Amino acid sequence: MGFLLRSLTFKSIKIRVVVLISALIAFALFSITLLVLFIVNSHMSAQMNTLLKTRAHSIYEKLDQRIGYLIDNSVLLTKNELIVNSLIDKNGRKTYLPPLVDNFMKGKDVLYLNIVDFDGRAIFQTQKDIPLYNQSTRLRAALALGKVSYYIKDGDDKLVIIAPIEYYNTTQGAAIVVFKMDEIAKRVLINNDDIYIKLFHDNKNIFSLNFQKDITYHSSLHTVENDSFLKQLDVVLEIGVPKKIYMAPLQDIFLKLLILGVVFISIGMILSNMLANGITDPILTLFNRVKNSDHKSEVFCSPLGTHDELEELAKAFDERSLLLQHQAQYDALTDLPNRVLFLDRLEQSIKSTLRTKEKFAVLFIDLDHFKEINDSFGHDFGDKLLIIVGEYIESIVRESDSVARMGGDEFTVLLNDLHNENDIINILQKIMQLFTKPFVIAHRQFYVTCSIGIALYPLHGKTPEELLKNADAAMYKAKDKGRNTYQFYTNDMTEKAYERITLETQLREAIVNREFEVYFQPQVNINDNKIIGMEALIRWNHPEVGLVPPGKFIPLAEDTGLIVEIDRQVMQDAMKQFQEWIDLGLEVGILSINLSMIQLNHEDFIDFVKTTIKNTGISTENLMFEVTETQVMKNPKQAIIMLQQLKDIGIKLAIDDFGTGHSSLSYIKKLPIDKLKIDQSFVMDALVDKDDRELTRAIISIANSLNLEVIAEGVETKEQAEFLVKNGCVEAQGYFYYKPLDVITLTKILTKS
Repeated sequence: MGFLLRSLTFKSIKIRVVVLISALIAFALFSITLLVLFIVNSHMSAQMNTLLKTRAHSIYEKLDQRIGYLIDNSVLLTKNELIVNSLIDKNGRKTYLPPLVDNFMKGKDVLYLNIVDFDGRAIFQTQKDIPLYNQSTRLRAALALGKVSYYIKDGDDKLVIIAPIEYYNTTQGAAIVVFKMDEIAKRVLINNDDIYIKLFHDNKNIFSLNFQKDITYHSSLHTVENDSFLKQLDVVLEIGVPKKIYMAPLQDIFLKLLILGVVFISIGMILSNMLANGITDPILTLFNRVKNSDHKSEVFCSPLGTHDELEELAKAFDERSLLLQHQAQYDALTDLPNRVLFLDRLEQSIKSTLRTKEKFAVLFIDLDHFKEINDSFGHDFGDKLLIIVGEYIESIVRESDSVARMGGDEFTVLLNDLHNENDIINILQKIMQLFTKPFVIAHRQFYVTCSIGIALYPLHGKTPEELLKNADAAMYKAKDKGRNTYQFYTNDMTEKAYERITLETQLREAIVNREFEVYFQPQVNINDNKIIGMEALIRWNHPEVGLVPPGKFIPLAEDTGLIVEIDRQVMQDAMKQFQEWIDLGLEVGILSINLSMIQLNHEDFIDFVKTTIKNTGISTENLMFEVTETQVMKNPKQAIIMLQQLKDIGIKLAIDDFGTGHSSLSYIKKLPIDKLKIDQSFVMDALVDKDDRELTRAIISIANSLNLEVIAEGVETKEQAEFLVKNGCVEAQGYFYYKPLDVITLTKILTKS
């Protein structure tokens, strides 16, 4: 309706109100008319269907009674002694059968009658050229079974009754009586010009009454539900009435509603004119307040007391005062929050953090050499640059963060909901990346850099002012470092940030240069020290610093998603090398490969595994993937689904570091795993710590009860190995047997063994 009001071009608000109310009345009347017509039509349709159903039932009963009467009379005819004697007495057949048959046919609409002997030969027929039914299967069945048969002839509208003739309980022949369904229906049906009737058999119309092709009807089909003659004959009834009779009441109601609508619209025009004055009074009041506010310096035009859209309009005029408030909290040039609003948001974040225990950070950003830009190109040019910088920074932060302009070329950013320092580093990198690209203003292309200072709550301040001051101080440290960089308020955090960025860069280069090597740590049978398998372990062979411990780069690889590519390189290299050993005839057992859930959840991981297996030629019987219990328990239901896909390929599965992930037995039973791996922390202290000893025994017991294999990692002494064997664990790996070995060293050992 708001659209309708806006679309009216009348200058007088009173006329617009009159037209709008009239339109509402017309719309309401139209809707009511449609609703009434729908209800009436539904009601009439239901009544008409009920009427037609009742009539159809009545017609069925009459037809059924008539057909039953004809069947009964046909049977009685065969009981007559003259009929029986006629089968054996030729003279009597000529004398007595004609009057007997003539008497039977009176008033029964018989088309023709045929009497046959047991062989189907006609011994009497009412006319010479009647169709022969003698060889029909129905006649043979009736004679053989001695039962009455009746049916409607296929492709015709004739009712055929075959009544066997018995003599001393022996079937001697049959009477075949043929009736015309058209005549049977006409005899029992009363002609009603308002209703048409059709009978169908096998989708063919066998009778029609009062039906005209040029008339539209409301009709319905009916079938007999009980076990009647018509049901057995498969006769369907169609009955209907002309649409004009059906629609007449509806048209009458529509005409009355139309007249009533015209009356209502006329009354509505009068009422709308009367109501217009009452509606427009508040509008005029608002108009006067707006005019007076200019002269008397009144600030607010609301409230009007109307509690409607007009009240909202009055509030819209009050936006003049809200604009002043906006100017007090937002920067006029960039429309970003200013210092006042930023400090308020800092205060709110501090209060929220006290409840949620989350961390947040403040970034203080200052453009390098901005004064030179203003001096060289003018302040308008500098203002445009500040607007673009504000938009760029706002585009890369999250919705929960805030960007503000402190004044001049200084911006601040509030980073909320920080889980770790890596979240800050990611955003810092994005901001620094912005300033590596040229800015284009007025067809001029130039580069600008920035210096950033970072302060963390509550580590670097517990009040908004203190955080802002320390972030500002950190920014000046960045300036002193040569600009185009960032500094945390404390030096150690800056060093950690730089170290992380450097390591990430080197990690990406290592993937490209394939600097990762696979080491293998053999797994043995404790009883005979025979190698039963190997665990593939990753080593980063840095070209400058040598081997980098996995604990230093694996967490970063997982945070950045690089672990996916690294894992895949390890998987390819490990499978390829393992198959080479197998091809040499060396006994290497099962290859165990560590698998991160990040990799497992990757959409193409299963396809990658299948492809790698195919390319390397390794059998799935020689493969086992290990997933840590901690990772599985982050989302056990999803883990079950993903691990089952690997299981379906034929790969064995093991839970690594078992006992550290707080898993329940209910989930362990559901996981499609083959082996449990006892964490080395339990094995290490099993001989000196009672709790670790009992936990180790419990894990072995769980594995045995679930029919799972069990292996212990971190075995370093003979006593530990003996303890494991004594408690039912016969597989182990650790420095007591083998350290992780490179391919060359391990090949020599395998060859000798």
